[in-house]
Amino acid sequence: MQEQQISNFFKQVDSLPSLPVTATKVLSVTADPESSAKDLVNAILPDQAMCATILKIANSAFFGIPRKVATMERAVTILGFNEIHNIVLGKAVFSSFQKMSKNYQQPMDHFWKHSFSCGLAAKIIAQQLKQPPGELFIAGLIHDIGQLVFFISKPDDYFPVMELKGTDHIKSRFLEMDTFGVDHAQVGFHLLERWLFPDQLLTAVGFHHQPQECTDHALYAIIVQISDALSLLANVDDQDQETPLLPQLTEMLPEGEQLWQEYDLAIDETQLQDWMEDLKISKDKDSGILDILTS
Repeated sequence: MQEQQISNFFKQVDSLPSLPVTATKVLSVTADPESSAKDLVNAILPDQAMCATILKIANSAFFGIPRKVATMERAVTILGFNEIHNIVLGKAVFSSFQKMSKNYQQPMDHFWKHSFSCGLAAKIIAQQLKQPPGELFIAGLIHDIGQLVFFISKPDDYFPVMELKGTDHIKSRFLEMDTFGVDHAQVGFHLLERWLFPDQLLTAVGFHHQPQECTDHALYAIIVQISDALSLLANVDDQDQETPLLPQLTEMLPEGEQLWQEYDLAIDETQLQDWMEDLKISKDKDSGILDILTS
């Protein structure tokens, strides 16, 4: 990545959102192999809002747990460290940018709806490819977080980029480079690095437009890249259900097919149609999760 350009950009940013204290504690606990379930519960319990979020999501259709989860202890036992960790990180990102969301309601609503759709798509693809679905959901959810940094630091400069992104996401990245010297993927990588997020999430966010440049965790970046494209296609109002998806996807991701072959990913029209159908079902079934995260 262009370290000097990144450094120059962040010097121009007056202030960056900080990660909520609970999320910082949870990152520390889950990174320590000696940590116990009790340690994780104790890190979260003082934050009643976070506890409520975890219990609401645990009892939603997202996990489909047959018996009610009423306590944090049971949530940790049933869901496990990784899923609790993922929920906390997802909620933390929303909370960090919550104030900005109120000031720019319409563009932020659009932003989070796309991000949520990308997260759901990443979860679906991860299940198919036997990758961690909860972690890939979070990767998709936060893949464009660098856009929020642009938006809070220079909203007037970033509005033209956001408008272009709705019609041409590739050109919008080049406009970011022309305007700021860096793109949102690079900015997102460095923000999450400051927040001490796990390496696989850094890669998924930082390289989701260029997974071919990854040295580690490339499959995460590939999954998020495909999920991003599928979510954009799913949101096209006049998308004809009979229109083949593979030609559209390869046009959006010109280096995609070669990369998929390198990783033995059998992605064909039938597979894409199945993922798209699953995404539409999931968006209806799990729509309440977005409300929980943004509340």
